[in-house]
Amino acid sequence: MTKKMMAAVAALAISAITAMTGLAQAGTVSGTVTYLERIAVPPGAVLEVELHDVSRADAASVRLSGQRFALDRVPFPFALSYDDNLIDERMSYTVQARILSGDVVLYRSTTAYPVLTRGAAGEVDIVVDRMAAPQAASADVPVGTWQVGELGGRMLVAEKRPDLEFRDDGSFGGSTSCNRYRGTAEFTGDGGLSFPDNIAATLMACPPPYDKLERDFLKALGEVEGYVLNGDNLALVNGAGVAVIRLMRMH
Repeated sequence: MTKKMMAAVAALAISAITAMTGLAQAGTVSGTVTYLERIAVPPGAVLEVELHDVSRADAASVRLSGQRFALDRVPFPFALSYDDNLIDERMSYTVQARILSGDVVLYRSTTAYPVLTRGAAGEVDIVVDRMAAPQAASADVPVGTWQVGELGGRMLVAEKRPDLEFRDDGSFGGSTSCNRYRGTAEFTGDGGLSFPDNIAATLMACPPPYDKLERDFLKALGEVEGYVLNGDNLALVNGAGVAVIRLMRMH
């Protein structure tokens, strides 16, 4: 058998094995990551970019791919490889990013950045938000009264909007736009935040559309796992770092 024939046979064999075993076919998501503050990148900063499957609304997102980069400037271009066999055109995918200094998260994405399916492209420009500086838990509370401006990724347009007050001992309270509620939240020193499963509230019947607004607001509180404080703007984020509630300081 000649060398050309042997090479052709080998190529056919590889193709057959690939077809039978479904070997990974690499795809790439690319884009940039930046932040809005006009300050230099901290020395030794690391950028983490991840591709997540966010198709299930009732479950945590699934990490499909991730990569770390030595961050020396912003905007910073990235290219993230993934296995094409993991992508289903019926599902939804987002890219998430965060900037770290050691184990401390300095910035993270709090907005969903869709890619690949449902009309989304394979390229995305991500803006990350500054995280609250790690402090002792008692000093980590974003004390003050905040009013909801965005709920579930949508701007809230209503005559009466929910509000939320945090006190320095971690207790909270406010109005759902119909009923009053209160409780004690759990804060950690790394921007973590969770609300109790059962929040005490008054039981007045709420007329439309405030009945649905109340349900949506309380459901969103149950999804919160952290927060990002940026001046007079507060984002309550889920486990994937996506803002489920955005609020503005009232006083």
